[in-house]
Amino acid sequence: MTTTLVVEDSPAMRALTCDIIENIGFKTIAAESGEEALDLFQKHPIDLVVLDVGLPGIDGFETCRKMRQVREDWFPVVYLSASSSDEYVIEGLEAGGDAYVNKPVNTNVLQSIVRAMGRISDMKNKLAAANAQLEQLASIDGLTQIPNRRSFDDALERYWRQAQRNKTDLGLLLIDVDHFKPYNDNYGHLQGDDTLQQVAKRLKSKLLRPFDMCARYGGEEFAVLLPEVNREGTLFVAKRLLKAIQTLAIPHEYSTTSDHITASIGIAFAQSTDSTDQLIKNADKALYQAKEAGRNQLKVFE
Repeated sequence: MTTTLVVEDSPAMRALTCDIIENIGFKTIAAESGEEALDLFQKHPIDLVVLDVGLPGIDGFETCRKMRQVREDWFPVVYLSASSSDEYVIEGLEAGGDAYVNKPVNTNVLQSIVRAMGRISDMKNKLAAANAQLEQLASIDGLTQIPNRRSFDDALERYWRQAQRNKTDLGLLLIDVDHFKPYNDNYGHLQGDDTLQQVAKRLKSKLLRPFDMCARYGGEEFAVLLPEVNREGTLFVAKRLLKAIQTLAIPHEYSTTSDHITASIGIAFAQSTDSTDQLIKNADKALYQAKEAGRNQLKVFE
């Protein structure tokens, strides 16, 4: 339901305006001054403002200006005014208003304008919600429902700069599910997808801090970022993740490492790097070493 803030100093006119607007199915919140309107505007999710210009203290134009400063997103403002001179209309529109209704108020005119502004406000809100959903979808891996490579790249750049600036630790773990190609080839891609979902869920559940990140890096590979954790703490987390995948106990009779799903982990630290690319290369080299050493283990880039 569209919420309209009605600002009118006359009690009778305020009540009448609220009734007119409520009769078309809109909710109203009323204020008798610009100061009260600004307070209510910041406390409630207002979709539309119907504003008397001739308010005591802060007039309608100044109230509108201040509202525009408070909120960056657009919302419609309809002025109520006894004057309809060109100069007055121009001043009001330049102050941030969108429409005028002359006093004495014609019920049908006010309702029509409020309906029109309400439709625009509703479309704006729906568009904002759709954009937010698209932004979320663009950052989440569709299969595993954890952050995707794009999100990982953004977070890595941010965390790496933070670590360099503050001279703090940042650990990167690259995690590869062992022998996943023969798993997919023999159990089928649907089973393979289910396994990746289970692995992602388990990895995410083992990261206890809200700013630690687990992302799908690509294929059967995952990446974990651990900011502000020293070497000992990073190794502790890596061992916990390795164990967590083992305890899923997902059968894999085509693995030459184990009879169930396992993973290999390569670890690198930001302190010894001069770029995020170098950090990734170091972790990738450590991952290669873990695979060469027999898989189902972790290696640290030295």
